[in-house]
Amino acid sequence: MLSVLDLFSREHTSLTAEQIAEALSLTRTTCYRYTRELAQAGLLVSHGGQFMLGPRIIELDHRMINSDPLINAGGPVVSRLADALGSTGLLTAGYGDHIVNVFEHNGSARPLPMSFGRGTTMPQFRSSTSKVLLAMMGRGKLRRVWDRHESEPDCRAIGEDWKSFWRALQAIHQQGYAVSHGELNAELAGISAPVTFNDDEAAGCMSLIFRREEFERFDVELLGARLCVAAADLSQMLVPLSALMSPPPSPARSRRA
Repeated sequence: MLSVLDLFSREHTSLTAEQIAEALSLTRTTCYRYTRELAQAGLLVSHGGQFMLGPRIIELDHRMINSDPLINAGGPVVSRLADALGSTGLLTAGYGDHIVNVFEHNGSARPLPMSFGRGTTMPQFRSSTSKVLLAMMGRGKLRRVWDRHESEPDCRAIGEDWKSFWRALQAIHQQGYAVSHGELNAELAGISAPVTFNDDEAAGCMSLIFRREEFERFDVELLGARLCVAAADLSQMLVPLSALMSPPPSPARSRRA
């Protein structure tokens, strides 16, 4: 049902039920049920037979800004670092195959020509951000990603076969950060490090974006180390949340302990 919302864009600001049904290969009955329920939830509005995104989405966005731990704890951290280094700082989170920038702070004297700011979905296999989040996946999950996307050029740019794909991402995991040059915008370079709830559960990613000529003035290893320290500091802030998210031990287990 929520895939209906993915159909809207700058080019398609309103759609009829028939257009939605055709785009998603839905029966008319199913399409009307979906749009009715989405409209009742405030996620769609309807005027003159045209559906548009509803105000509930903005309401949820506002709630996320005020309640999301990654944004609330990480925003000040990445903003200070971006200001100190004259870059744009990003916080990114993922769900399924989607990688979404959830926070953006411009610390550069000149705004960067970024195509993927806050609220945009990143390409899954291009950019330092995407590669860091891939590198945080376990082998089994990453193998399933490879099996679904191995025919895609962006995926094969990381590795021509499963073994080289896995090894390239393992190298990023061991290094602790990833670097990209011009993968999303020819003028820009980026460096990213993971943020975790604990040592192996990815909460998201912290990135710094620079103009390429400015990025080349930095010692990449020192820059990577500084970013990793900031990402680790943020991860430590999220540790109490991880504990709250864990289920309490059962009485039986407590007695045995």
